[in-house]
Amino acid sequence: MDASAYIGRVGGLAVALGVGAAVMLGSPGTAFAETTDTDPTSQADPGEPSEPAAEEKDSPELSEDEEAVEGPSDEPADDPEEADELEGLDEPAIDEPVVVEEPKVEEPKVVEEPKVEEPKVEEPKVEEPKVEVAKVEPALVPEAPATGQRSARPRSKEGPADPPTVALDKAETLSVTVEDARSINATEITRQAEQPTAAVESVVESLTEVVQTVVPQTAAVVSAMTAPTAARSSAPVINRLLAAFGLGSLRNLPSLPSPAWALSALMTLTSRREFERSLASRSVTTSQPAVALAAAAAPYDPAKDYQVTPVSVSANTVRVTNVTGPGGLNNTTTRFGIGGTDLGIMWDNGIPDNPNTAVNEHQVLVAFGDTFSNRTPVRTGVWRMNTLFRSTDTVLSNGMYVKDGIVHDPGMYSGSPMSDPNFSREIIGNYHYGIGTEVTMIPTAAISVPGAGKNGATRQYINYMAVKSWDTPGRWTTNYSAIAYSDDNGQNWTVVPPSSVRPAAAGRSTLPFVNGEQNFQQGAYTRKYTVDPVTGKPMKDASGREITDGYIYSYGTPAGRAGTAYVSRVAEADILDKTKYQYWNGTSWTPGNPAAAKPILPGTTTSSFFGLIKTTTHPAVSEMSVQYNSYEKKYIMLYGDKNNNIVMRKADSPEGPWSTPVTLVAASKMPGLYAPMIHPWSSTDNLTAEEQKYLYWNLSTWDDYQVKLMRTDLTKV
Repeated sequence: MDASAYIGRVGGLAVALGVGAAVMLGSPGTAFAETTDTDPTSQADPGEPSEPAAEEKDSPELSEDEEAVEGPSDEPADDPEEADELEGLDEPAIDEPVVVEEPKVEEPKVVEEPKVEEPKVEEPKVEEPKVEVAKVEPALVPEAPATGQRSARPRSKEGPADPPTVALDKAETLSVTVEDARSINATEITRQAEQPTAAVESVVESLTEVVQTVVPQTAAVVSAMTAPTAARSSAPVINRLLAAFGLGSLRNLPSLPSPAWALSALMTLTSRREFERSLASRSVTTSQPAVALAAAAAPYDPAKDYQVTPVSVSANTVRVTNVTGPGGLNNTTTRFGIGGTDLGIMWDNGIPDNPNTAVNEHQVLVAFGDTFSNRTPVRTGVWRMNTLFRSTDTVLSNGMYVKDGIVHDPGMYSGSPMSDPNFSREIIGNYHYGIGTEVTMIPTAAISVPGAGKNGATRQYINYMAVKSWDTPGRWTTNYSAIAYSDDNGQNWTVVPPSSVRPAAAGRSTLPFVNGEQNFQQGAYTRKYTVDPVTGKPMKDASGREITDGYIYSYGTPAGRAGTAYVSRVAEADILDKTKYQYWNGTSWTPGNPAAAKPILPGTTTSSFFGLIKTTTHPAVSEMSVQYNSYEKKYIMLYGDKNNNIVMRKADSPEGPWSTPVTLVAASKMPGLYAPMIHPWSSTDNLTAEEQKYLYWNLSTWDDYQVKLMRTDLTKV
């Protein structure tokens, strides 16, 4: 590159730096180099268009990047905020300049050099030139225009009306605008070329003075940039410039990722691609901001990046964070219309992920009970009997994240079934198997069976109770329990009529009551696995499915929190037919007779009337969940005891015998607690090896009516 072309480009960079800072900070000033020519005809009248006809026929078309920084135009601006950034950039008239084309530049950035002729205008007197850069003043940030069009406000001819400027000595006479920073009078270029060394040194000194002046001024308004208004006004421009560099958008970041000077320099570079080509290889300063922004522009992932401070609630258990409620990790009030809810029963949907799809099909499904839209007052607002979440979160140490929901059936793998945006819909309605009043339908257990659905789909099953009335605290009455199923990952549910319905008493259902079914009004599901004796993990068949004995183990308790626990089992294919169940009688399995089921937890026997009458009392079990745990190599049961403490028991088989209880959380530590529901990915390969020593589970609290994720250290129980 010859010295004259170099001078023109370095001079343009000096001005573009000022423009970059002004655009970044929203200042209204225009960066320009004022000529020493005092002829009033040398500057276009604001009211009249300039007449550059002589040079337009030779001017190359602007690239898309150059058009992004053009001055005022008759066309409306693409962005109202961008229009405000660019207002006031007027193009002064230029007296038939001749611009030298840079050799070996393929893009049509520079006008071809015409034949050397005697200039038609007189050469202005050579005086000490002054290149003026608009001074950045925080107070000059303009308000956005009322319309989406560029402002036609001209640059004032009056000196005092312009912002204070910084004079740079030793630079030659230039006339620079944002639209075309390359336009330099050919006569000046010819004269500068006669003394290339001195001219280059002069321009470099001038550029140094610009940087030294602009940087402190920019630093003075960093606080103004971080204000919400400033961030909003600069974001569209920043996003477009980052897109030009392939760095993506900043809109997902909570704050600007790098200092103001770095962003200004980046914006300057994107306005002139030939500067990027000529300076990137030898300018460390201009390359560093791009590297910093590329690292900082990584999208925020709540599932991994959300920060929590777990709160200890016992020697073995901590509260991680809320699953539901306003703000926090999931902000369910705004995103799902859920201000309060309870239960949060969880199960693996049994669908393997297809790596060729955009979604992750392997999910944990979470079913809730009575759901209200309001956070305060508690349990008010729009009510739904039940709702559903889906989660693919494998980093549970900072909570269980739920992605956004998508309305209607296309959202079958989104965060929640929805009919309206940001509002989870009810999944199980009233199917009218009850007689008399019914107040709600509450999910109590769920499980998936691969291949059981239509066309071989994985089918989801929810066992729910039809509540007849809420009675005294901890006690309620049910009409029946039944099973609903879904073949589209919980998006739509159907109840199988008579075969799954279990009336709680005679006269409460349209179906006949069978003695013993009152003990299976609330439930829990698990499977019995063939496990590796060394690792404790379930073994898998050739298709990758875990090997079981072929049964689903279905636990039951009566309605309320005063009854004890029972267990039955059924072949996976027969889960909807209650006549096919077998019931544990304490020593063996009895088919087809729910009255044969005996309590599975050891009881306490007392005697009266001189030992003539003996009474055995079994532990009260409320809202239980059961799951095999690879770390413990045992089955784990969680439930609320008669004192409302959350306790854990262990066993080698689903039917028991079960160990003595260990308290995880006392009711005095978290008043109103209930419904401990185990996360199905606890101690599985879905979590990291470090996380597999923990048991994760949901817990409901009555006073605030929220679901919280808990974590128990299995090394301490």
